Amino acid sequence: MRLKRVLWVLPFVVGLASTHITSAVAGPISKKLGYGFAPGLVAGKDYIAGQLIVGLKEGGSATTVRQAATRKGGRVNREIRGAALLVEFPSEAAAVGAVDSLAALPDVLFIERNGFMHIPPTPTRQNLRKEQRGGAADHVAPLSVSNDPGAGHQWHLTVIRKTAALPALSATPPTVAVIDTGVDYTHSDLSGKVLLGRNTVANTFDPFDDNGHGTHVAGLIAAKAANSIDGEGICPNCKILAVKVLGADGFGSFFDIATGMHYAHTVVTNPVTKVLNMSLGGPSSALIATEVDHIKAAGKVLVAAAGNDNTTSTTSAFPGADPDTAFRVMATEENDCRTFFSNFSPSAAPTQYNIAAPGFHIYSTTPNEGFESFDGTSMASPIVAGAAALVWGQLPTLTRDQLVARVVNTGKAINCGFAATTRRLDVRRAILGTAETAVVGRILDPFTGNPPSPNTAATNARLFSGASQVAVDGTNRGGSYEMTGLTAGVRTLKGDRAGYVNDMLRTLSIVSGGVIGPMTDALPVARATGHATVTLDWKTTQPDTDTSGCSDTCNGWDFDLLVKLPAGSYIDPFVNPGDLITSPFVRNPRDSLNDSQPLETIVINAAAANGVYKVVIDRWYSPTGPIFNPSWVGSQASVRIYNGATPIPLFYGAPPASCTTSTEFWHVGNLTKNGATYTWTNVNTCTNTKP
Repeated sequence: MRLKRVLWVLPFVVGLASTHITSAVAGPISKKLGYGFAPGLVAGKDYIAGQLIVGLKEGGSATTVRQAATRKGGRVNREIRGAALLVEFPSEAAAVGAVDSLAALPDVLFIERNGFMHIPPTPTRQNLRKEQRGGAADHVAPLSVSNDPGAGHQWHLTVIRKTAALPALSATPPTVAVIDTGVDYTHSDLSGKVLLGRNTVANTFDPFDDNGHGTHVAGLIAAKAANSIDGEGICPNCKILAVKVLGADGFGSFFDIATGMHYAHTVVTNPVTKVLNMSLGGPSSALIATEVDHIKAAGKVLVAAAGNDNTTSTTSAFPGADPDTAFRVMATEENDCRTFFSNFSPSAAPTQYNIAAPGFHIYSTTPNEGFESFDGTSMASPIVAGAAALVWGQLPTLTRDQLVARVVNTGKAINCGFAATTRRLDVRRAILGTAETAVVGRILDPFTGNPPSPNTAATNARLFSGASQVAVDGTNRGGSYEMTGLTAGVRTLKGDRAGYVNDMLRTLSIVSGGVIGPMTDALPVARATGHATVTLDWKTTQPDTDTSGCSDTCNGWDFDLLVKLPAGSYIDPFVNPGDLITSPFVRNPRDSLNDSQPLETIVINAAAANGVYKVVIDRWYSPTGPIFNPSWVGSQASVRIYNGATPIPLFYGAPPASCTTSTEFWHVGNLTKNGATYTWTNVNTCTNTKP
């Protein structure tokens, strides 16, 4: 099974050969001109050649526009009643020649070209120093601890606390419109739930998905629960109104998209359609903005993706950055930090985008009975849309504005990777309306970066106050756990699993009324005595690129775990990962950046040479400027060492004070091997000289 699919395509060309257009219209008429009249835009590439969108003032007459267009050789191709007309001309020159007379009509509010919007480009990482940077969750196996075999891989359900105890869910929550590439309504996890809405691309009422994006979005919102198929949606009792506005290439015109928006918020459905999701974006359009306002005026909720450009710019993030869009959604990763690709709010405008949700390694339905992992704000948006419908189903008397305020204000306040404090969706608190103290986290095998194997059996996460256990939860197939109903204080987190080292993972300072985490912790395999295991884990690797509009402290960390052999060479994950079955019998099996899981491990085989093994952490950064976080502070980096299954008396929960922004290496200490016996000597200092 493919875990990712490419959703980005080259811009397509429609109509006549490209022609540069610059309007000479001046004065009051020029103020009516919207998208498509700026220098540098190209007909056929940036908009459909020969077409004009003419927006009407409230109460304006479409007849006068039709007559004026006819006099200029054009014809009205389509109309959104009371809002706008799409006028088509026989040539690009004829369209340009008609602009002045149409703009002069008193009933005309605006004129713009019929530009394009599209699925946000598939996130890809810059090749900073390593060739393969994409993340890959483990494949879905046929067995599961869950009734739905893929639900345990949907880590987002735990993070947003959809897996926590909730009241009985409404059987008739609002219908959610998916305005996208269509929906595979024959998919077993969606069949019987999809209302066949309008296909504005083909002008039919068959919105079948010929791309895959819309089906993934629909599954995140409303895939069936407890049916032994794939995973489940945020609002499994919701119906989906499928509205196809994008073609197989993921692109659609302004007019097609606006027509779909208008249809979705005016059509009569049962239950009523009150939430609309748009996991797409493009340049600012007066026509799309008009429909955004109509949706708001109708008391309905529009949810839109912020975009995948790793920027605060709103150039291609419309309607995700329109302040009248109810939820403007950014993407987070497994450790509650901003993903490397998500657009975000600048510090000067902290609510430009007003909520975040998981958008990295997100499993959902795909056409032809598929179930795959996508990345993007396109995934974060439907998670919020599903939550909005779920909450509205539980609290049907809420107005549109009250619903938005409740979902945003009950979200967890996070700042990792963001320029301004951001609210991350918390479904349980949005429904209950009250704060509670809980811990969410993940336990992974640092040798593989995946949950302990086989993942069909849970690993226990146990929380202790002193010697007393206060909470326990088994992990799901993605390694996630959640413990609720806790009290504030310092606690010890332990992990246990047959065949793995059962020991303390870290200490937690739990804050009353908050949800701590998520966090990734290393739980290594218990090897035979004489095999030493060194683990390193930290807060996050994302974001991993320096970003305009966000200070360097917005970035994650890239740590490499190194061991200097007695012979003088180094084992490290990038240059020389080593080997366990041939000399030197020392292995670092994975580079954390290959799968974005912030943990690494080194194993020293009992057959390795005796002598001193120096344990070193390398904080990698760019010599030309910060790409990863320039500070050790806040990394929560911790190191553990084991001889077989027995911990060596060492636990470093954070780098020492000698680790500053100007130091690269943390020399943790020296492990002296003598046969099957290991002796540890603390060093715990930072330096710019490789030890």
